[in-house]
Amino acid sequence: MIKRVIALSLICCLCMQTIMAQTETTPYTGKEKTEKESKPVVFRDRLVMDIYHTFWMGMPTEVSHMKFDPGFTVSGIWDFKIKEKPIAIGLGVGISYYTQYSNALLQYEESSDLMRYFVLSENVSYKLLKMNYLNVNIPVEFRYRHSSGFKFSIGARAGLICEVSQKYKGQDPHNPSDTAMYKNLHVMNKMKYNIDVYARIGWKFINAYYSFQPTPLFTVGKGPKICPMSVGISLSIF
Repeated sequence: MIKRVIALSLICCLCMQTIMAQTETTPYTGKEKTEKESKPVVFRDRLVMDIYHTFWMGMPTEVSHMKFDPGFTVSGIWDFKIKEKPIAIGLGVGISYYTQYSNALLQYEESSDLMRYFVLSENVSYKLLKMNYLNVNIPVEFRYRHSSGFKFSIGARAGLICEVSQKYKGQDPHNPSDTAMYKNLHVMNKMKYNIDVYARIGWKFINAYYSFQPTPLFTVGKGPKICPMSVGISLSIF
């Protein structure tokens, strides 16, 4: 599922860039204006990749999670530049991927209709215990670019939650003498949609990146009240 969504999103981003490259024209009159506007603009921020660490807000106090939870967002942006101004509006499509490493299994409790974290015993040894969270989204952002290369942007994304899953490799929690390896795709009570806000600030093709998702990952009252806050770097690939 994740591979298909990632591949489809990347294809959409590439198609978007091709269309923009073919259809972009600049009206002009006069020799002086032609020479000025024909200069290439190198940093248009059409294909942007954010690489970050996620802090999971609202985690139960009894759950320990790893110090580094890597993730990324890839966005194809259509740049609506305001003529002769250093500002623009960006609109596009993107995909976001988050991870969460911890010492607790995320399981559905039928008796209470709740998703809960179940902390593993210290006697249980495991190599991998990771939650994956994937969404596809539509970003809208306000952009400012200075002629020196300094720039910043602030924006918001509305997304569709495609998958919340968990992978486990290690001793069977119920029978430590056996090993277990599985991927739990039956994560119940997850939200269908998400909204997050973000900001970038930097110089030319590299930026500092921050984002926060105020909407919880699970339906209120039906699971852990967790939401991601991410900090990292942003690269303007094209």
